[in-house]
Amino acid sequence: MVHGRKYSDSQLVEAIAASVSWRGVLRHLGLAGTSAAAMRSIRAHADRLALDYSHFTGQRRWTESALREAVAAAGSWSDVVTTLGLRGGSAVASVKGHAARLRLDTTHLAVQAIETAPHGLRPALDCLGSAGSMMAAAWFKLCGCGVAWPLEPARYDLLVTKGKRIRRVQVKTTTVAAGKAGWKVQLSVSRKECKTYDPDEIDDFFIIDGDFNYYLIPVEAVGGLYAIHVNAYARYRVSQLAVGTAAIDHAAS
Repeated sequence: MVHGRKYSDSQLVEAIAASVSWRGVLRHLGLAGTSAAAMRSIRAHADRLALDYSHFTGQRRWTESALREAVAAAGSWSDVVTTLGLRGGSAVASVKGHAARLRLDTTHLAVQAIETAPHGLRPALDCLGSAGSMMAAAWFKLCGCGVAWPLEPARYDLLVTKGKRIRRVQVKTTTVAAGKAGWKVQLSVSRKECKTYDPDEIDDFFIIDGDFNYYLIPVEAVGGLYAIHVNAYARYRVSQLAVGTAAIDHAAS
């Protein structure tokens, strides 16, 4: 034992090797797993001994070693997230943060985008979630419809009008590939809540998949479903519909 500590260097080495988080190390050493001071102390001693704790995941499902390998092998941030088994726009931001903390070389991820289009601009799936509502609104406007956003939070994202018709449209995007089944899209009210939309709350789903295909699906066609594979709903691809009133009439039929 070292003076002032209840564990030796060799015990710390053993605890880190056997754990996947600093809390686990504390518990392995018989210390309080909720003590922030103890956590800082053992981490400082681990750094002094130059111990490797890159296998720690904490609340994560991937290790720092896995992140290093994913970044090195990927061509985009979407590839990194997919390799780590993650999904969602927030996952990209989180992974970027960890990569910056570990000082990983990610310049090749940015270079790919610059080399594929003039001025360094290239549509990226990482941005699809935040761009979805605007993409849907633009499509409806091109169809000659009126488009409005709700002033207060509502179940629907857009109010779409054509003549006397008014449709409440919920926009969904997906970057989750499911092989031959096509892109999988979540239709639940939120990511944390498995609750379907009430047909009294919205009229249509406007879905944009990872290939930038558009679907306009009446809520009745997917009632009670938490998720769908878009390949099964090919008849609702708006690219197959006539521009103008046919688009909004189709959803109403």
